[in-house]
Amino acid sequence: MWFAERPLLQVALLEDRLVIGAAGRRWSGRHGPAEVVDLPKSDPQAPAWQPAVAALNGWLRERDQKRARLQIFLSSQLVRWQLLQWQPQLARAVELEAYVRLRFRATFGAVADSWRVVHSEPLPGRALPACAIDEALLAELQSLRSAGDTTVVSVVPYFSAAFDRWRPSLGKRIAWFGVAEPGNLTLALLHGGVWHGLRSARHDRQDTAGWRSVLPALQAQIQLASGLDLARTPPVYLVGCGIALDDRRDPGLVWLAAGSGTRPGIERMAWGI
Repeated sequence: MWFAERPLLQVALLEDRLVIGAAGRRWSGRHGPAEVVDLPKSDPQAPAWQPAVAALNGWLRERDQKRARLQIFLSSQLVRWQLLQWQPQLARAVELEAYVRLRFRATFGAVADSWRVVHSEPLPGRALPACAIDEALLAELQSLRSAGDTTVVSVVPYFSAAFDRWRPSLGKRIAWFGVAEPGNLTLALLHGGVWHGLRSARHDRQDTAGWRSVLPALQAQIQLASGLDLARTPPVYLVGCGIALDDRRDPGLVWLAAGSGTRPGIERMAWGI
């Protein structure tokens, strides 16, 4: 008996919108169409992710996509990042996990106790990127199965997906890597593939003026914390949306575009690029 293949949808969750795309065939190098769904302003007393998850549930039901497989990308609005220094005395995995949780609690308070904390593979002598996601958000995404036979294949921060996609473009020299989203900029400083800084900042603008308004302060904070002497201004490799044509001609900015198969703007968040 022949069974139809379950559709694969790639979804970016933000506080104020969804970006939903139907994954194209891998061999084609192109992506299918993406739909942007604007969301109502969330209740200040409710979790910031609640409107997006509720809208996704409704979208799946209305379009009879209840058997879909979902790849979820989370906006930095819904993720907390930290770059943690190497701790050579933490020999066991359980000790490292406890240390990471302790650092998030020290930075964000008791609310961090309800977050799922994950980190990259520890490497001796190197700082450790770590992020935290609300456990309730992950539980709500898994509960989408109640809409039919929906399966959440993966949940990944958009910043992580974009960095993995564009890591080879940074080379081995010192460079900034930034991900611009509506109302948010996440910025990292790397040298030879080693992390020297990672911070995120919000802003009130949806266009290029938004991320530009917080970029200098983020760079100053990261450089000061890293202790690096940046005699020459490193290039800024930038991914995301809110990029004007003039920005692409900025000599200090390298705009990472994925080619003709990628639609410009916020749609690329659905593909993790």
